[in-house]
Amino acid sequence: MRTRQILLAAAAVAWVAVATPLAAAPPRRIVVLAPSAAEIVFALGAADRVVGVSDFAAGLPGAEGKARLGGFVPDLERIAALAPDLAVVSRDGTDRRAAERLAALGIRVVVTDATSLDGVYTDVRRVSAALGRDVEAERIVDRMQRRVAAAEERVRARRATRRPTALAVIWPDPPIVAGRDTFVGDLLDRAGLENVVPKGAGEWPRVSHETLVGWNPSLLVRPDTRENRAAFEAVLSPASRWQLLPAVRAGRVVVLDGDWLERPGPRLVDALETLVAKLDAGTP
Repeated sequence: MRTRQILLAAAAVAWVAVATPLAAAPPRRIVVLAPSAAEIVFALGAADRVVGVSDFAAGLPGAEGKARLGGFVPDLERIAALAPDLAVVSRDGTDRRAAERLAALGIRVVVTDATSLDGVYTDVRRVSAALGRDVEAERIVDRMQRRVAAAEERVRARRATRRPTALAVIWPDPPIVAGRDTFVGDLLDRAGLENVVPKGAGEWPRVSHETLVGWNPSLLVRPDTRENRAAFEAVLSPASRWQLLPAVRAGRVVVLDGDWLERPGPRLVDALETLVAKLDAGTP
């Protein structure tokens, strides 16, 4: 997911169930209304059936020439004009009320809602069931699981007596961070890091600088996107309040591709592998 979607999700109310009609046959006209959902659909080899995508997914391979359908709140009129028989949405990347409106129009809606890598496997299988691509799904999941297992083995090989503390900062001003019960929190755990965000703080809490100083993580992890690059450069400058954190002053900030880190899709494994490699190298 993109940075703005996480900002919106930080204050979002939990999804309610979306009732959709059962499909008698695999869909032929699909709209994907979140980048993580689009990554899954494209990975399953169904790009030829996609007629429209979220604006945030327009840069993905496979999205070329597809109609753009808006951002977090999609354009329902444009979607209806495409006459889709399936909409694939994301809990954190698509406006819930828009998804409910699509279901009310008789369009089948599949919701992806991963909060961990295991949840991504479930989402791949859920979407594949709607597409009739179960064989492809198992290949994707098997490949992801093998890569995750290899990364976790590298973590165990470090034989560290204590897990380094870390904080994943999704947006810097005001600070929005990844809680433990999120796919980013799961990533930190699998990489052998201890998330300093308390268990009960929520998924994407907005916190004060005083709180950050109190948590005092030994390492910061952050996404890099065109959308957030200038904001992070500004707040991590020498005159910034972020310099109150020893990790920032010491340059212990790991930067990961935001397209990997912020989206609960197949490329979340790329973020894990890169994070583990940087930790193994001992440098951000």
